[in-house]
Amino acid sequence: MKETAEELRANILSSAIALFIEKGVEKVTTRELTERVGISRSHIYHYFRDWQTLCLEALTVYMQADLDNLKARVAGLPAREQLRLLINNYLPEVQDAVWQLYGSLWQLAVHNEDYAALARLMVDRWQQLMADIIAAGIDEGMFSSRDPARITRQLGAIVNGYSDLLIVEPSASARQQAMEDIDAFIAQVLLTPPAAASR
Repeated sequence: MKETAEELRANILSSAIALFIEKGVEKVTTRELTERVGISRSHIYHYFRDWQTLCLEALTVYMQADLDNLKARVAGLPAREQLRLLINNYLPEVQDAVWQLYGSLWQLAVHNEDYAALARLMVDRWQQLMADIIAAGIDEGMFSSRDPARITRQLGAIVNGYSDLLIVEPSASARQQAMEDIDAFIAQVLLTPPAAASR
């Protein structure tokens, strides 16, 4: 059976993501993608205005699915456990292809405003998930904070900083140290009752 236009478009995007994970976004060519999908180059550009449009859409689809997957995994758990799973997701135990894909986006974002806009969008969405988890923890009485928005920004910066270090040079000991530092920060700013924190 022939693929519908919608199925072919989805196949192009999923094949592009597979190649991006395998080789890095910057190293994949249109020819490699057409060979993988089994279509002509002109066929790809029938569905996507240009190569960058295809790359941006494929990255957006993949990264949103990654976020949605984590949201599904944490749904219904207590806020403290949700926050722990979110942080574990951020801190790679090994240099894997998925983290390299995120790294590719960040590299492209340095020199291209369209990629930078996607990077900012994804950071904002992950930060929003963290903010929602912290707010839920406050509602549950598990967390306390006078300024949850600030704590979310600070925790996001800490987690992203450690994540960047671990992507470049992963090790079990460095990851363990990062987790301990992050746990200490959370204990100090979220698990301490406001009255005790003000003394």
